[in-house]
Amino acid sequence: MEEKSDFRCVECSFPIKSLYIQYSPRNIRLMKCGNCKKVADEYIVCEVMIILIDLILHKPKAYRHLFYNMFTRDILDSECLMWKLLLGFLMLD
Repeated sequence: MEEKSDFRCVECSFPIKSLYIQYSPRNIRLMKCGNCKKVADEYIVCEVMIILIDLILHKPKAYRHLFYNMFTRDILDSECLMWKLLLGFLMLD
């Protein structure tokens, strides 16, 4: 039986179990993707401004981080949030 994974690699969209391992409050280790062998999501340690700049530049990795690894499924199912994101995307474009 296959386990359901909530997170995905921002490089190849392969499902992963977790994004990082936390050893202490200020010491984490980013997990690598089992498929592409790269860091699964380097955006979890980035400032919000860097993520916003990458979203403005339309980088697919930033959008994958936003939709797969930043929000939970119940929040993304909200029609209101999708309309707000669409409006923001059109304004930035």
